[in-house]
Amino acid sequence: MSNFIAIDLEASGVYAVAGTGGARGSVKLTHATAWTADDGDPPPALTLDTARAFGEALRAKLRAAGGPPAPVLVSIGRDRVILKELKHPPVPAHEEPALIKFQAIKEMSESPDDVVLDYAPLTNGNGGDANGDRRAMAVMLRKDVFHAIQAMCVAAGLKLAGVTPRPYAVAAGLVRAFAAGTAPAPEHKTDTVAALTLSPSGGEFTVVRNGEMILTLAIPSPVLANENMLVAQLRRNLTVYAGQHPGHPVQAVYLAEVGPGWTGRLASALGIPVHSYDPLADVLPKVPEHIRGRFAGAVGLLAGKAHDALPINFAAPRQPVTTRDPAKRRLVVAAVAAGVLLAGGAVFGFMMLNSAEARVGQLTQRRDELKEKTDKGKPDVSRATAIDSWSKREVVWLDELHDLAARMPADDNMRLTSVAATPYPVGKDGKQEAQSRVELKIAATDAKPVNNLVSATERDNTLTNKYYTNSPVSFLGTLPASAGKYTQGFGLVTKVNHREPDKYTNHPNFTPPKRSWGAFTPAPERAPDPPVELAPPPAEGKAPDAAP
Repeated sequence: MSNFIAIDLEASGVYAVAGTGGARGSVKLTHATAWTADDGDPPPALTLDTARAFGEALRAKLRAAGGPPAPVLVSIGRDRVILKELKHPPVPAHEEPALIKFQAIKEMSESPDDVVLDYAPLTNGNGGDANGDRRAMAVMLRKDVFHAIQAMCVAAGLKLAGVTPRPYAVAAGLVRAFAAGTAPAPEHKTDTVAALTLSPSGGEFTVVRNGEMILTLAIPSPVLANENMLVAQLRRNLTVYAGQHPGHPVQAVYLAEVGPGWTGRLASALGIPVHSYDPLADVLPKVPEHIRGRFAGAVGLLAGKAHDALPINFAAPRQPVTTRDPAKRRLVVAAVAAGVLLAGGAVFGFMMLNSAEARVGQLTQRRDELKEKTDKGKPDVSRATAIDSWSKREVVWLDELHDLAARMPADDNMRLTSVAATPYPVGKDGKQEAQSRVELKIAATDAKPVNNLVSATERDNTLTNKYYTNSPVSFLGTLPASAGKYTQGFGLVTKVNHREPDKYTNHPNFTPPKRSWGAFTPAPERAPDPPVELAPPPAEGKAPDAAP
């Protein structure tokens, strides 16, 4: 019997369950806790800077839930990882990790020193082709995210046992639901199904066949603001999968419990069966109904660990196995030992005896010099720290307006009618919720260009810096006929955080006019007209001759 704590990290909250793995891969859930904005103190974004405070607060939450300390399994969202399907020739098992890592490094844009890489061999009809090549799914996670998770676990006093992308955990949890009877199992074990998980920060669409994750796509949070937009996104996801795997259509969609009525509406809109399932079914009844579905990733981690069905683990990625000749190894060890005994000891001792005293004197002098410089620089450090703290409260509005203009669609389907910026006050603790609040009022032909503007704004966020936090788009009503083709009004509120001037990297997508175009250009010179000969005036009393 093994105890684990499974933690699902989402942008909107942290969901943790504790459980025990039993015989034949069964899982018994014992405790569950959620840390969301409903608590009044939502979790901060997990970074290296916030990891320690994050872990200490998490430790307090877990203690309040009553769960015993245990190794930790962590799941992260689809948007935090990079997935790459690779094809490679068949090689011995101990050489496969090195070959796949080499191919993944060639095809990825990230530096190999900045990511942690693991992979999972693909079966279910994708394991090989007519040429004998095999396929695998390479998954990459940025090291700064992985190190932040490690630091969080250290601060929480927990041992990190695994880090897995949420889609793999959801796939394992769905298989557990089929086995437990809490979700209707497909007619055939090899049928293709899709798991849908939703939360305020977005969702994930994961295709599963025979217990294996085949495809996963992130669902952006703006899509969840409108049911029609969600249905359109799901149809696009089904179309993407059908284009890649035409021989195995999705037979049903399984929706982690988000409330009554959804399954019927989605089934009628998508044209395939839609079932809901509760990851915490028949256990832990005290968990509120509206968040039970958000434990799908955490429960799936425990189920996958019990069945050994989590093929991706960034805490212990697959590594090449080096085979060595034992006799040769012993010979090398003997040779190295002889060399160290005969030459190394004598040279090292002689050098140490002659340089120890001089080295101690140099280090002592250097220590005194550094201490003197440190003492003299303390006032400057304090002033620089204060200036830096003050400068990070500003927003470079010229760059913000430039980027806002660059994000506007080129097809003239929307107009900004109002832009209002309000700075956030500084609290007594010297902190701000954000640097400013920007409210846009928009007149548009429909909702699509407004949602595109939201997506373009959020694309400027990075893994380590979230410059913008968009609230859901609000519909302000139909505009009067005087607005022309812009018949619909929308409102958008965005929280803007400080951004260093050199981080504004957008460039205008138009050709600026040349300076000379505004100067006066004289008309070209032309030859003068030939002189016109005038007829003499007629004699007095005589009419002029008629013109020829």
